[in-house]
Amino acid sequence: MKRFLLPALCLLLAGPLQAQVFSLSTNVLDWANLGTINAQAGLAFSQHLSLHAGARYNNWNFGSAEKGTAFQNRARSALLGLRYWPWNVYSSWWVSARAQVEEYNRGGLLKRPLTEEGLAAGVGLGVGYSRMLSRHWNLDLGLGGWFGKAWYTQYRCPRCGRVVSRDDGTPVRDATRWFVLPSNELQVSISYIF
Repeated sequence: MKRFLLPALCLLLAGPLQAQVFSLSTNVLDWANLGTINAQAGLAFSQHLSLHAGARYNNWNFGSAEKGTAFQNRARSALLGLRYWPWNVYSSWWVSARAQVEEYNRGGLLKRPLTEEGLAAGVGLGVGYSRMLSRHWNLDLGLGGWFGKAWYTQYRCPRCGRVVSRDDGTPVRDATRWFVLPSNELQVSISYIF
């Protein structure tokens, strides 16, 4: 029995093996969004499909609350998705679908004092193009949107802690709404392919 096990194992391993292709990327537009740190890892598991997982982090406050110039676009988010490549993985056009969750606190932007803090979860769709710059480097251009549900509280200013009231006097606390938004799929990314 042992005589046949080693040759059988060698025959199984000698069959056609497909190399795994990994990628790491960062979105330049996210960095321009008040220094949002971001990264995405990809794994190609066929000629036309790749699995992607990513995260974004921004915990920065800007301006002064005392002077009324405070603003922030704080966020922590994670996504998991698939990309379909009609031509070849990490080359040419792609379409994507993903699940995404984000904890956020945005306010004081564009001189508007209203601030919203909450949690959003949903699914997204996107399209894009990946241009090979060299054997290991790609430039990815993409756009998309996501829709889902948000659980949030609204405040009168970025750091005052005063909850906004509706016309009937009830506070906008622990409110929910459905949303459709452009997402971090709006990208100009630099990718390194292993």
